[in-house]
Amino acid sequence: MPTDRLEVYIGPHGSHHGIGSRTYPVRELGQAIRLLRVRRAPGQSAVIWVLPGTYRIPETLELGPDDSHTTIAATGDGVVFDGAAEIAGWSETVLRGRTVWSAPAPDRRFVSLYVNGSRRSRPRYPRDGELRIERQAGLDVRGDFDGTLFDGSDRFEFADGSLPPLADPAEVEVVVPHFWVQERMPIASIDRDRRELVSSRHSIFALRDDATKRFARYWLDNVGEAFGEEAGEWYLDRSGTVSGTGEARLLYAPLPGEDLGSAVLAAPAIERFVRVSGDPEAGRAVRDVRIEGITFRHAGFEETPGARAPFGVREDELLRRDVDYAAAVQGATEASAAVAFEGARDCVFLGGGVERVDGYAIELGRGTRGALVSGALLRDLGAGAVRAGGSEDASSEWFCRANEVSDCEIESGGRVYPNAVAVLFQHGADNVIAHNHIRDFFYTGVSVGWVWDYAPSPSANNLIAFNHIHDLGQGRLNDTGGIYLLGIAPGTIVRGNHVHDVVCRNYGGWGVYLDQGSSHVIVEGNVVHDCSHQAFHVNYGRENVVRHNILAFGGESQVAVTKPEAHRPFTFSHNIVVGRGAPAFAGRQDHRDIRALAVESDLNLFWDERPVPDALLAGNGGYDADLHWQLREPLDDVWAAAGRDRHSVIADPGFADAAGGDFRVAPGGPAEGLGILVPDASLAGPRDEGRRTHPLRRRTLPDVELPAEFV
Repeated sequence: MPTDRLEVYIGPHGSHHGIGSRTYPVRELGQAIRLLRVRRAPGQSAVIWVLPGTYRIPETLELGPDDSHTTIAATGDGVVFDGAAEIAGWSETVLRGRTVWSAPAPDRRFVSLYVNGSRRSRPRYPRDGELRIERQAGLDVRGDFDGTLFDGSDRFEFADGSLPPLADPAEVEVVVPHFWVQERMPIASIDRDRRELVSSRHSIFALRDDATKRFARYWLDNVGEAFGEEAGEWYLDRSGTVSGTGEARLLYAPLPGEDLGSAVLAAPAIERFVRVSGDPEAGRAVRDVRIEGITFRHAGFEETPGARAPFGVREDELLRRDVDYAAAVQGATEASAAVAFEGARDCVFLGGGVERVDGYAIELGRGTRGALVSGALLRDLGAGAVRAGGSEDASSEWFCRANEVSDCEIESGGRVYPNAVAVLFQHGADNVIAHNHIRDFFYTGVSVGWVWDYAPSPSANNLIAFNHIHDLGQGRLNDTGGIYLLGIAPGTIVRGNHVHDVVCRNYGGWGVYLDQGSSHVIVEGNVVHDCSHQAFHVNYGRENVVRHNILAFGGESQVAVTKPEAHRPFTFSHNIVVGRGAPAFAGRQDHRDIRALAVESDLNLFWDERPVPDALLAGNGGYDADLHWQLREPLDDVWAAAGRDRHSVIADPGFADAAGGDFRVAPGGPAEGLGILVPDASLAGPRDEGRRTHPLRRRTLPDVELPAEFV
């Protein structure tokens, strides 16, 4: 049926003088918005139809409350808004005996360069492996982990002979991967006599290698002297020192087969594609802005921004406000998003996607409610895919609630910020993260909550369901989980997810991870396997429920609690728990002793493919000097004497093909006898469009003119 909405068309061959009709379209998105603002009546709905093609987006599109009820929709596949500037003027030159490409440096600096659509890296030193900080003044690396955590610094002593000559040290960044962050510390000065390196940024954490009780590992990024050693690397030679020209040049060492005449080298020319911003406190929220079927490509920073306190953490009052930190406390929250919503209500990002960006793809910022991100392809990301969060006051108009991220393909993130989370929800309630496929990140897959300890938290009634999450961590960082929860979270449910292949560097590679204070959470019907530490881990918390899960093949055990307390952290029932030479529950021979664990456990099915005598159910262990786990004290008898798992069964569950990731079981087996509802991992991941249920999921349709006899 016809409507009274306004319609404007954008076409790849549109005109700057176009009137926005299908036959005389405009060429640019900003031009289309300007036409709508001139033509529309207050509150009138409008659609910008975008014909297939690739469009340059030269500046951020800013939408405010008066742009409410606007839809930007593709009319077919292949609609791309591109924020890159192609770099011209290339020629071949010989540098250090190798043929490389050289072009005049663009006016705008950039962090990422793309060659034929693929992200390329900058030269680093050392080429392989890492260096080791010799000393941070005043830091005892054998001191308490928590007590020294925030004892960061802007300087350190390096080992004699470890740093190469650097002609342009101010262009070089010290990269420190430790704890659960990666810190970038631009060099301010180097005193080689004192072996002291000073950065323009202050590390957020002590320069120690977290759990190893050694000083931190590091390497140097963007080292001009290393350019040309590896094909596929680039260097922005602003001083002309490396090229020897004395002029600012961009240098690239081509890969075999890349041709100067046909290769396309491009760098982001804008930081953000779209910003939707309202003020709900003043009654001026932005409402009903929809982006459908559009792919946004290439956005980035001139340089990675420093992180500034406050970070919304308990230590904020101790952190200086006038200091640029080398990383945020968690989740790379200093990284902005390429598409951002703030003070927005009932807005939608449907289909299409975001790719080749330096920060997060999409932000559902403060005051955003009722938003839907669905069916999108979010890939090749500098940080994560979706970040959400606002006020910690649930009564504030700036509090975030009732947002959904569903049925998205999310892959290949953390390329600039490996400590970013694929889907990060900080403060918020009544949110849904469901049926996404998340893979190939270096930290956590889904993170919900932003209050540490047992302090009051507004994060409640969140649903994390039927996501397929895998290939995380990859040995880069620590304290990571496929699904990570933080703080008291009544009504929060983790259900039906398939999580596997989570691997940390030193400590903490977990499938489902309930961090400090996590309480009143239900974890049910998940399939979690092949994690470097445990399938299920609790730092400390209370009154959680863990039931009807498959937890298998943790490297140290299947379940563990870091800090047992006198109260019950969780009840554990109707789970299938399977190991390969690792007990179901593990502790340490200190305050983490398995004897101190107040868990209530029963009606579970246990099995081990390579059982350790007297340690199939429980045991204590510890680490050697190289952080290799060793089981030291079998405790099955102690576990049984405590009255746990009286009605549980030790038997082979009969998985169809556990080695191949098929955890189906035949009917009539021991799981059925225990009343276990065996989860089906095949239900995790994106659904077909016809099975999606959100009320805002339907695409905008064109008007259809009906024949006169039907009007």
